[in-house]
Amino acid sequence: MKSGIESEAYVLVITRANDATADHVLYRMADRNIPYLRLNSEDFGTTEITLRFPNICDSVLRIRGTRIVIGKIRGVWLRRLAKPQACQIHEPEARAFAELEMDFTLRWFIDLLSNYCPVLDGETRALDGRNKCDQLAIVDTFGLQIPATLITNDPTTAKDFVKKHKAVAIKSVAGYGRQVEGGFYTVYTNIVTKDILDQFESVRLAPVCLQEYVDKEFELRVTVVGQEVFGCRIDSQDTKKTRVDWRRYDRTTPYSVYTINQELSGRLIAIMKHYDIRFAAFDLIVTSDGRIVFLEMNPSPQFLWIEELTGMPITDAIIDDILAQCRGYGASTIGRSERKIIEKGGEQNESE
Repeated sequence: MKSGIESEAYVLVITRANDATADHVLYRMADRNIPYLRLNSEDFGTTEITLRFPNICDSVLRIRGTRIVIGKIRGVWLRRLAKPQACQIHEPEARAFAELEMDFTLRWFIDLLSNYCPVLDGETRALDGRNKCDQLAIVDTFGLQIPATLITNDPTTAKDFVKKHKAVAIKSVAGYGRQVEGGFYTVYTNIVTKDILDQFESVRLAPVCLQEYVDKEFELRVTVVGQEVFGCRIDSQDTKKTRVDWRRYDRTTPYSVYTINQELSGRLIAIMKHYDIRFAAFDLIVTSDGRIVFLEMNPSPQFLWIEELTGMPITDAIIDDILAQCRGYGASTIGRSERKIIEKGGEQNESE
């Protein structure tokens, strides 16, 4: 959004600088002439903020020259946050103190906004939803099957689990990658081999997640936005590279639109309501006999490569959902006919 003296920003988007997904959504909002203002959380130290009490609606933000009165914000999309940075402070203790103050102020400011306008929270509310242990503990109550799963740092227990099952997948507990010299690397799921089993004494150093390996016919990536369900079939078994973990995408694995039946859609939406989130992606296995097996749910997920490969209008669904929640806006103001079908093609950039 262009800088100006004052802006009536119907949507305040709080994210981080290097967020290609937020970039894409905001480009589309601009295409649809939807006013917005973007706040990159790591740049919060260069953002002027004045909070007035008790007249909080008279408080002011100034972001890159654009001044906005808090009372004019119609809604907030909280995407993925980074820690605010006080790069202008060089003394380590002073910088750490300033960054802590900024972080508290930003998060309290977000909490404060939720009293005055809708906050579509893909960050703090999603923390509970990101708890893979909690997901595995509750999804059976929603009628979904899961693989037998063990999380442990006891080598003997881990080895016993492997012996009990025909094949076992080993994966990161948190599901994140790792930072190493030279860049950030995804930690992929692998089948436990003898070489891996011989290294199981190392699990004393950090817990590991082991799951009974489920033979797949194909996999589903189901993105849910509010009440809208977008199913993508991933024929991961067609390519050797993606048979265990489809995130090893090699541009030849077939992706296609897949209709999710009403029963499964209802179960997935119910899980999201349990966590009080409106946007998530589910990773599911479909077996040769038609069983649906739940692997995990990712709140505030990546979705651009799915949209590019299938043409499903996920971006517009997100925007419509944001606007539908905003004070003074209704879903009827944004017609389905305005949605663009994305041209197929393009690269997968992120997968969680």
